[in-house]
Amino acid sequence: MIHILRTSVLLLALAACERASAESGGTASLSRGELRGLEGRIVFVSERDSQPEIYSVRPDGRDLRRMTNAASHDYPAAPAPDGSALLTVSVSGEGQDMQERMALLGEDGTARAIGPVSARVRSPSWSPDGRWIAFESDTASFRDLYRMASDGSGLVRLTNNPEGNYEPAVSPDGASIAFVSSRDGDAEVYVMRADGSEPRRLTAFHRDDWGPRWSPDGRRIAFLSNREKMDRVFVVGADGTGLQRLDAAATDSLIIEADPAWSPDGMRLALTVRTREGKARIAVHDLRTGKRAFVSAADVVASMPAWSPDGRHLVYVADRGGDPDLRVVRADGSAGAVIVRSPGPDWLPRWIP
Repeated sequence: MIHILRTSVLLLALAACERASAESGGTASLSRGELRGLEGRIVFVSERDSQPEIYSVRPDGRDLRRMTNAASHDYPAAPAPDGSALLTVSVSGEGQDMQERMALLGEDGTARAIGPVSARVRSPSWSPDGRWIAFESDTASFRDLYRMASDGSGLVRLTNNPEGNYEPAVSPDGASIAFVSSRDGDAEVYVMRADGSEPRRLTAFHRDDWGPRWSPDGRRIAFLSNREKMDRVFVVGADGTGLQRLDAAATDSLIIEADPAWSPDGMRLALTVRTREGKARIAVHDLRTGKRAFVSAADVVASMPAWSPDGRHLVYVADRGGDPDLRVVRADGSAGAVIVRSPGPDWLPRWIP
């Protein structure tokens, strides 16, 4: 059983704010009062204790907690819709004996293993009511999709293709699952009913499409594609119509996009925009106007944006000198602050209610 372990390091929001203006690349510093008014918690992975562990922190940097022990190698994957639990993937063994299994990590720090033991378990996705989970596993094949109740009961296989099925994403109404499949030769985006029936192919191109993410209203799906010989974000209707590149006017062949994240109101997408030289910024793309603005600090390599529950702020990973930390920024980029810093990388933030 995994218990919450409080670390000896508690990064105070005031100290973070004092550093932020000097290190934000021109972005103003978020006030201590604004940071303390932010709701929810941020869970993330950190290697501050020599190996990856899950931590939790308030958005102002207070109340830092270690949530997993040194033997578990857990990674945050999917917060429950109400924020009451976190699905992680627990790794045990090494080499050919390595095994993975999902674990349900509760608010009180207890963890319970659920689902099949596999060599690889990935991409758990909750139903909107929190009653069941879809996930990817090689438990009985190269790679297929399954669903089960959130208590681990009622395991059902949803796909059965030797070419592989990946990255399930449950729709906001729980009626459908978007996923990636190589059944037609290369990776394409599909949608099926939540019971695995009636699969429909949404994309068709001779290069790969992957990483489907539903809009909050369930009408559109954002995904990544290298159909232009580099990774870019595209959006398509849930019925397969209206396919378009997110930035239709982009002409710079060096721009590579990653990490698309829908805002809670579905009107914006946050994403990582990078060049082949390694420069990377967090951008917020307004779907109503087609305009995008860079919101991360200009002097860091930024990635992995995640929205606050109210859509007014973002948390992201900022790498300045090879030691990534976590920063919070207003969604318009007008002010930001370092909230988590330590020797050892901090990454994969998720902002939960």
